[in-house]
Amino acid sequence: MPRSPVLFLLLLLLLPPLAPGLGLLGAGGRRQECVGHLHKARDGPCEFAPVVVIPPRGVHNITGAQVYLSCEVRAVPPPVITWKKVTRSPEGTQVLEDLPGDHVNIAVQVRGGPSDHEATAWILISPLRKDDEGVYQCHSANAVGEALSYGTVTVIDLSTPTFPAADDRM
Repeated sequence: MPRSPVLFLLLLLLLPPLAPGLGLLGAGGRRQECVGHLHKARDGPCEFAPVVVIPPRGVHNITGAQVYLSCEVRAVPPPVITWKKVTRSPEGTQVLEDLPGDHVNIAVQVRGGPSDHEATAWILISPLRKDDEGVYQCHSANAVGEALSYGTVTVIDLSTPTFPAADDRM
């Protein structure tokens, strides 16, 4: 049965330090010297960059209704989560609009959880307008790194009546 390098590393981490000159027996019974040392940097959990656990999903609804997007992130230290709407300038370059901004129909909420080292952010759009349609970015960042995820809002405008074309059959 082949030996796993992960299992070997785990054993190295669990064993007490060896006296100088002593080593471990490796494959084929050969002695292998321990050359690495573990040093405790600080107390507490290991730090890591944000990871999106549950990204926002695409939603659709009619004008006047409401929609929400949610984004769940895991990170240590806890991340700062913000929402942005992705648009294009007249020149065609990507523009990120911080939310809620001046939008009276948009609310943003962030809370810790549901599990340790996680945070969840929501964006609620109510009432939904046709110009709310588009791509929304969930941006999470801490001292170690950042993560992005995207959700799409599709709006069906009921204020503009649509009639079947003459050749449409019901």
